[in-house]
Amino acid sequence: MVESGVPAVLRGANRRLIIHTVVAGGQALGDTLAGFKSLAESCEPRSIVVWVNEYFGPVEKDGKTSSQMTAFLEHHDKVAGTVLIPRFSPDTFGRDLEDMIARKLTFGEIAWATGFTLMSKQRLRMIERELFEQLATLKLLEASTLNAD
Repeated sequence: MVESGVPAVLRGANRRLIIHTVVAGGQALGDTLAGFKSLAESCEPRSIVVWVNEYFGPVEKDGKTSSQMTAFLEHHDKVAGTVLIPRFSPDTFGRDLEDMIARKLTFGEIAWATGFTLMSKQRLRMIERELFEQLATLKLLEASTLNAD
C-alpha cells in the first residue's frame, strides 16, 4: 500500500485510511508487536486501530501492558485507539467464537447460520456488542478527525 501510494490517493479523495492490526498475547506477542511497529513506521498519525487479543494469554511482557511497551510508546501518535478482545471462557463464549471463525462467518451471518444453539447465538451477540461498542467510542468517522491537508 505504501509503495503504491495508497495513503496519498485516499487523502486526495478526502478519505481517511484506518488500518486495523492485531497484537496478540502468548507466543504470538513478539511477532505481532514487531508487525505493529513495522506498520506504525509507515503510517500517518492516528491511523491505526490496535486489536489487543488476549485469546492466547495476556498482552504483557516483563510486567508491562501493551500501552507501556516500547513499540507503543514510540508510536503512540499513530494509534487512533485500541479494542480489547478479552480472553473468553473456553467452554462457552470462546468455543462459540472459535466455531464462528472456523466457519468463516461474520457476526451478521450468525443469526441465520445453522449449527449454533440459541444460547451460542446469544453469546456471540454479546461479544459483537462489546467489540462494536469499543469501536464506536473511537469515533473514527468524525469529520473533525479527517486530515485536511
